[in-house]
Amino acid sequence: MFSFEERVRGTRLLSLESTSCTGVLTGEVEPDSAMVLVWLKSGRGTVDGQPVPIGRPTLYRHAPQPFRWESFQKDVIRIDRATVEAVAAERGGWAPGPLEFKPQHVPEGPTLAAWWLMIRTVASEVLHGPEEVPAARERELTRFAAGGLLTAIPHWPVAQRPPRSAGSARFARAETFLLEHAAEPITVGDVAAAADFSVRGLQNAFQRHHGMTPLSYLRRIRLLLAREQLQSGNAEVSVADAARAAGFAHLGRFAAAYREEFGELPRDTRRAALSW
Repeated sequence: MFSFEERVRGTRLLSLESTSCTGVLTGEVEPDSAMVLVWLKSGRGTVDGQPVPIGRPTLYRHAPQPFRWESFQKDVIRIDRATVEAVAAERGGWAPGPLEFKPQHVPEGPTLAAWWLMIRTVASEVLHGPEEVPAARERELTRFAAGGLLTAIPHWPVAQRPPRSAGSARFARAETFLLEHAAEPITVGDVAAAADFSVRGLQNAFQRHHGMTPLSYLRRIRLLLAREQLQSGNAEVSVADAARAAGFAHLGRFAAAYREEFGELPRDTRRAALSW
């Protein structure tokens, strides 16, 4: 038996694709006008002969690449390349132009949480929103998706040495500081001071780039960090352990925020992971 199903939703600037197949697919990915990232939900796959990890985004480079997928479910996001380059220039403080990305980089911890926060937000609007999206909102959502990609994968302008990554502009420094210290008891003032922002300026920058306040962004990153711990299937990690490791000091408030974000209590997530 061989089955193949593919669903695509979105526009030329931003789209999501979900594919499932019971057989083997091989071929070559051709570069186009989009930045393309894929993540396996189940099965096996390789790109350029390298294994693709389950549940981690893999960025296709801007060149032909061989692939192989076996009995898989995978998702793909396509983000307009010009938008990614423009957002990278704003965040990094350089002129817009082609980018290089750290090869085969696999995000972990807070940067992975930032990636999933972006995907959750984009998916809720692209998959469940109206068929026709206003042009201004389409551009706004594409910029948001570009920011999630740039946070997850280290990058720099072509022909420039890698050390100058997206950390030179003030917003990039603020976001980097927040993610590096996400599980610590930091304040908005701490984040602002780390990037030479006023608190009001930081608030405005986060609203512009993420559509939410720094504290809301930090809380959702922490919730995703806790969820990753609870979904690990590690019986030694309790709900309280996951909450504390993600930076939550009050277990009751954590459980309420977790249910609001994911529609279930943290103990339910943990129970399901342990029974899998």
